[in-house]
Amino acid sequence: MNYSQAVAWLLGMTNFERPVAPSEPTDSETSNAPIATRRWNLDRVHELLRRLDNPHIGPVTLHVAGTKGKGSTCALLAAALTNSGYRTGLFTSPHLHTIRERIAVNGYPCSEQDFVDAASVVKPAVEAVNADASFGTITTFEALTAMAFVAFRAQNVEMQVIEVGLGGRLDSTNVVEPAVTGITSISLDHEAFLGSTIREIATEKAGIIKSGIPVVSAPQESDAADVIISRSDELAAPLTLLRRDVFWRPEMATLSGQDFAMWGQIGDRPIEHQLRTSLLGEHQLENASLAMAMLEHLRDLHYPVPYDDIYTGFSGVTWPGRMEILSESPLIVADGAHNPYSATRLAETIRETFPGREVQLVLGAASDKDVSGIAREIGAVATGAFATTSRSPRSMSPDDIADTLWEAGVPVRPENTVAAAIERAKLEGGPSALILVTGSLFVVAEAREHVLGVTPDESAY
Repeated sequence: MNYSQAVAWLLGMTNFERPVAPSEPTDSETSNAPIATRRWNLDRVHELLRRLDNPHIGPVTLHVAGTKGKGSTCALLAAALTNSGYRTGLFTSPHLHTIRERIAVNGYPCSEQDFVDAASVVKPAVEAVNADASFGTITTFEALTAMAFVAFRAQNVEMQVIEVGLGGRLDSTNVVEPAVTGITSISLDHEAFLGSTIREIATEKAGIIKSGIPVVSAPQESDAADVIISRSDELAAPLTLLRRDVFWRPEMATLSGQDFAMWGQIGDRPIEHQLRTSLLGEHQLENASLAMAMLEHLRDLHYPVPYDDIYTGFSGVTWPGRMEILSESPLIVADGAHNPYSATRLAETIRETFPGREVQLVLGAASDKDVSGIAREIGAVATGAFATTSRSPRSMSPDDIADTLWEAGVPVRPENTVAAAIERAKLEGGPSALILVTGSLFVVAEAREHVLGVTPDESAY
């Protein structure tokens, strides 16, 4: 099996990151069981991993769920652990240009050969599970999760940072035995799978909390906080809640990063830090504080993670597509905000970081998102806009996005490609204009490819 064959095999399975087939029954056409229960089955994942000799067991594991910020939090954790001298695996989703980005060791995506090697090990186990009708059929994400654990085992990983794919309770990553868990900010997203209220979604996210295992949570709306506190109490899981137990204060921000103070208590132990992160936006201070609190819990478990190594890791971390400056002249910023909550946070960051700046917006989004809400929030900072589409089969048409922007009061023109939209924004904006590309990580990926010359592989389509 070569790389192209491995990608084709993996993406040829049932893949819920792509559009649901028209023939698939809807929730109302089947039993009353939630969609998530029918689609995801941890018994199936456990059986797959059992046939692979449980590669997920062994490395010290940090497990992170949440609606927004979990990828950034995982990147911060992995950077700190790698800088501390641990061989560190990082499993995240989705990807921008190649599926190999999702499986990284010490900051580097796995090679094509490592990807093929992992697929070659996992494929016979997938076939065996599929042949046993009692477990159902392995999905793309389940197989990819197993591949990550197999790749980490082959690379002798000591620490693994695992980002939940969707939800938490039934996510295929929720087979790990974590040392510490983390829950980032929770908001409405993926309602068809996770529930239509914050309380329902928080219940799914809190499904990663384990008996007696420390958990750190970002500040939450009251319904989400109630769920997390209740679940932690039920499982006797020591809970550190940001803005209750741990606090932070921004101090200085430039385009190269942010300095901030952090203080509070981990259990009965006081902490105080002066930190810097290269990630932009005040919301990243929340993510960095969450990551730091998780590392404090790891230190309490007697894993040596020197503070100086954490500080250096945080200050040098990169996480593409999240308030990323693609170009300084003209100024082009890309961010994968794809729901109203993240669009609100992005708008706040733009106002704080670039006060008074003319903003030419390049917006593309998936048709299953709250595009009106996104347009309303991010459109508030835009002088003008260009509606576009991406290679994602779920993308909304430029004309439909343009309609939502007009409704939000933003002057807009449709463009059929991200590249064309960026070039038109350059012409339309003044010499000091900021071009903001957002609405979808697919759109951000194509912006990076156009501006930075990145070449995607076949797994990006």
